[in-house]
Amino acid sequence: MSTLLLLKLFLAPTFVALVTVIQSRWGDGIGGKLIGLPLTTGPFIYIIYQQEGRSFAGQAAHGVLVGQISLIIYTWSYAKAATKLDGIPALSVGTAACIASGLALTSFSIALTPLLIALLLFWLLATKFWPKFPEVAHTTSPPRWELPVRMAVTVFLILILSGSASVLGPRLAGALSTYPVIASVLGVFNHKRFGPGATIATLKGLVATLPLTIVLMASLAIAL
Repeated sequence: MSTLLLLKLFLAPTFVALVTVIQSRWGDGIGGKLIGLPLTTGPFIYIIYQQEGRSFAGQAAHGVLVGQISLIIYTWSYAKAATKLDGIPALSVGTAACIASGLALTSFSIALTPLLIALLLFWLLATKFWPKFPEVAHTTSPPRWELPVRMAVTVFLILILSGSASVLGPRLAGALSTYPVIASVLGVFNHKRFGPGATIATLKGLVATLPLTIVLMASLAIAL
């Protein structure tokens, strides 16, 4: 098992647990902002730098930037669908949008400058046309068994996505590599427990802090 996979298997469920606690105390939007920070992608790039060298790490940072476009499309599509659909159907819409955009983006090479321009445009459009839905406070606490289940589902999804890479082929595997597992797990469970407003607020918070990740990855892509 690779170091990167082990890191994912440790960080992702840990973040799910941390954000779940934060959202219960300070709101869904605050938890979503934490997800949008480069707290997982940063360590991934560092490990790639240590294992594969400077040039490969720079390419990986560029790949993360490409994936941010799919992430923005995913969050907006998921949030929009959540205003009308239940948890799993809404997630399915976001997932389909993520995979379709990922396949399209991995079909050709995008230079850094037009990539950053595209990211800015997608981010501005997503924030301007973000679906309106009232956020509801967490007035009840989820049962104790739910947090371990959230973490277990996160690990399961990561193992499935990682294990399917050799079967799906490089393009689809590349598109799925940017799939937002943490946001998906939190989105579905929060939708079920607290309603669509919780999921929409989580995704909005995620989008709000994405520029920090974009700036960091762009800096690494240039420097490396």
